[in-house]
Amino acid sequence: MTRLEGMAVGWGGLIASIGLLVGAGRGDLTRAVAVAAAFMLGGFLAGVRAEVLRPLHAALAAVAAYAFHAVFVVFGHLASVLGGPSSPSFVPGATRTWVLTAFLGLVAAMIGGGIATTWLRPQRDDRRHRGDSRS
Repeated sequence: MTRLEGMAVGWGGLIASIGLLVGAGRGDLTRAVAVAAAFMLGGFLAGVRAEVLRPLHAALAAVAAYAFHAVFVVFGHLASVLGGPSSPSFVPGATRTWVLTAFLGLVAAMIGGGIATTWLRPQRDDRRHRGDSRS
């Protein structure tokens, strides 16, 4: 039985959440680009860190990114209440735009996890097929 690796999900989610923070106060296009780039990198890093089930780890990293973002928003609101700068909203823009951005982030994370799966696939050992006994 395989197990999920929390460290892979956590690191990937933390990296992906940076895209949410960068795009929080920006326009729709800038937010989409920031989310796509950060989630793809986060999904890739989650996939690299995981030994198996890399796309699943990437998808869970995308979910974790929103959990980290929620924590950042709560701390931002606390800082705002204490006299600091205004905090970002958890759902910037219209709900439809937010849902599309969340879907874009999930797809980008899965692409990143897929790239990690492809890059970390063991290479075929052609020496066995040629009869070469060298190591």
